[in-house]
Amino acid sequence: METGTPLFAVLVWLALFILAVPIVRRIRHPDQRPFAAYLIFVMLFTVSAAVLFAVFSSLALALGFSQALERPFPAVVFLLLIFGPAFALAVWQARKPRWRKAPPP
Repeated sequence: METGTPLFAVLVWLALFILAVPIVRRIRHPDQRPFAAYLIFVMLFTVSAAVLFAVFSSLALALGFSQALERPFPAVVFLLLIFGPAFALAVWQARKPRWRKAPPP
């Protein structure tokens, strides 16, 4: 793969985190603290994007599509396949209410 693709992925990742601040503040559950909702979003987005990147990268190498990722359009589609589901999962978790453990009897 081209060395510009990981740099582009990191730049998109950072841009999404900057854009996520107002998004998380707007979508969070009212019982959830804003900073906690943002940290949940960041953690889940990062972990799920890393897992998807590893899976899709190894799949591209195994199927021989790694040379196709050197072109801009396939690289953008590849990143959308990674960041789209990761963003959806992080938004879903940020919308959930705060988990409260029942007090002991």
